[in-house]
Amino acid sequence: MRTSHTFDSSPDTSPEFFESLYRQSEDPWDFRNSAYERYRYSDIVDGISDRQYAAAFEPACAIGELTALLAPHCDSLIAMDCSAAAIESAKRRCSGFDHVEVHEGNLPGDLPGQTFDLIVFSELGYYFTPDELALLVARLWTRLEPGGRLIACHWLGFSADHRLHGSEVHATMDQVIRVPDDFDISNPGYALKRWTKPEG
Repeated sequence: MRTSHTFDSSPDTSPEFFESLYRQSEDPWDFRNSAYERYRYSDIVDGISDRQYAAAFEPACAIGELTALLAPHCDSLIAMDCSAAAIESAKRRCSGFDHVEVHEGNLPGDLPGQTFDLIVFSELGYYFTPDELALLVARLWTRLEPGGRLIACHWLGFSADHRLHGSEVHATMDQVIRVPDDFDISNPGYALKRWTKPEG
């Protein structure tokens, strides 16, 4: 499990903050070896692996561990992170997948202009204020093709780095998306939800 902290009223969520973390440690959250992360990745993949996706987007890809697990289920996959150091690690991790594009970028400003049939929104929502998150989710939803899926997974602990709790992130997403989720896992560690955009 991740270490729990108390919320800070104004945490630093800047790209410089994350770059500093990745410069201090290549894998600051132990994405490679943590049993918690491996269970989380497995549940995310279970939530999307019943079909193949033409175009997928994974913001906040970190060092690319989840990216590499998503790659076999996608014909093309754009992965993005705000840390240049993390991106270098992600590129190495995904070097065997020619259809995976990994580049530096930050939401909402660097949201790709194209549309996708899969968006993986994992461990990211709590770095925004409620209003910022609502606007971002609305923009992500417009980038989703009819019949496409948006899947979100967030830790349910408390961290001084977070502006929102993981449960608040998913509640906000429910309010913005306004279609029933069709895949929902909640355990003491994390919440996982999936929404499918209606056809037509």
